[in-house]
Amino acid sequence: MKKTAIAAALVSALGLSLTTTVPAAMAAADNPNIVLIYVDDLGYGDLGAYGHSVVKTPNIDQLASEGVRYTQYYAPAPLCSPSRAGMLTGRTPYRTGIRSWIPAGQDVHIGENEITLAHLLKDYGYDTAMMGKLHLNGGVDMADHPQVDDLGFEYSFILPGGFAKNSEIATPREDRQIRQGKFYPDNFYRNGEAVGRTTDFSGGLVSGEVVNWLDKRKSDNPFFLYIAYSEVHTPLSSPEEYLAMYSDYMTESAKKVPYVFNEDFHKLPYRGPGEYYANITYLDTQVGRVMDKLEAMGEDDNTIVIFASDNGPVTRDTRKPWELNMAGETNGLKGRKDLLTEGGIRVPAIIKYPGMIRGGQVSDEPVTALDFMPTLSEMIGFDLPTDRSLDGQSMTATFSGKSVKRVRPFIWSIDNGENEWAMRDGDWKLIMNPDEEAVALYNIKDDRFEAFNQLTARKDILHRMLPMMKQYIHEINNDPLLLERQKS
Repeated sequence: MKKTAIAAALVSALGLSLTTTVPAAMAAADNPNIVLIYVDDLGYGDLGAYGHSVVKTPNIDQLASEGVRYTQYYAPAPLCSPSRAGMLTGRTPYRTGIRSWIPAGQDVHIGENEITLAHLLKDYGYDTAMMGKLHLNGGVDMADHPQVDDLGFEYSFILPGGFAKNSEIATPREDRQIRQGKFYPDNFYRNGEAVGRTTDFSGGLVSGEVVNWLDKRKSDNPFFLYIAYSEVHTPLSSPEEYLAMYSDYMTESAKKVPYVFNEDFHKLPYRGPGEYYANITYLDTQVGRVMDKLEAMGEDDNTIVIFASDNGPVTRDTRKPWELNMAGETNGLKGRKDLLTEGGIRVPAIIKYPGMIRGGQVSDEPVTALDFMPTLSEMIGFDLPTDRSLDGQSMTATFSGKSVKRVRPFIWSIDNGENEWAMRDGDWKLIMNPDEEAVALYNIKDDRFEAFNQLTARKDILHRMLPMMKQYIHEINNDPLLLERQKS
């Protein structure tokens, strides 16, 4: 365990605070690396470590056996763009200007006055790089939108939008026949330059870029790697060996007509969950490639690894054409991606850091991605911004099986025209519609499946939580940085 990490753990145990008292480059020299793996649309029940009875995820399961696995970890939002904005800033997404997912070309983006985790670590002497899905602006051609380098990343290999694309396959055929082909993305950008056609699947491209970057870097600085896989977001596409692993879960139709573009599935019989299962295992392999590289470099014991999903899964409850044939699992939790019930926001999360975190732990403590920034601040010693509201707080207490004493409740929001707000305070969760009317109240400890709405039965809890929630919403909507952007 490195000197600075030991000092951080000791200072934290004594209940003190860390401040930067030496130049950033010197402070960073002995600090641990950080690898933050954020995956797309992976459900609470989609991994072996979280109880899936079919899907094989040996690498992620090993990560869990070497760290702490969270059973009540929450994404910042039930959709990708706001979730990523919240995770990188430690601020609930509406503060950052992102209220939902961002379609290509839309004039919506993360606020240019936001400070990200990458900014803080870069200023503290870290080398910063991002590989994978960005999805925090309207596209790389939007000159007035913050781009990946504006967010603190010195090196980047990104998918700018919501999902991998292959124009050759996605373009409608004149003969109106089914579109087929291995989905090798052609919408990656390396340091702002289009990569063009590729010869690998999205996850393989991202992992390959990570390995190459680690091989070529000449710096002795610690590094912050943000790896945002597009798996298991549609369109699904995995190598043949992974499809073969789950052939028993594919229909004969799917076996006979492989590699079909997902938006053409409506013309075909049901394909079974096998292709979804295959993509999860393919994702697991990519995570394994990264972990193997860290071990080969001798950096596995000196690297904080955070693994989490951005939001809940696309289940068999299909809502959009591109969601057909998905089979995400919530392990019984109510709802799915795009909803504020537990299935939309409670997702897998694992943190590994040998020496500070004993392996094989399972924490039932409620935590959130908004906690990552303050947690890393406490572990490493960089200062947090003091000129803005942060909604998360350090979760280092969970590394030793302790509880987090929350200063403020959890809050979630999504602009989907239905239930826009949710707040959890202790064991109770309140859900409100866009008119700020309470529509559901659940005791999550006793009723994690949200089957018993106690809005009428527990007026005492409602009358305590409702004013608190409205006050929190008012603060978010009047966030000084948000108002500053709206005036400009």
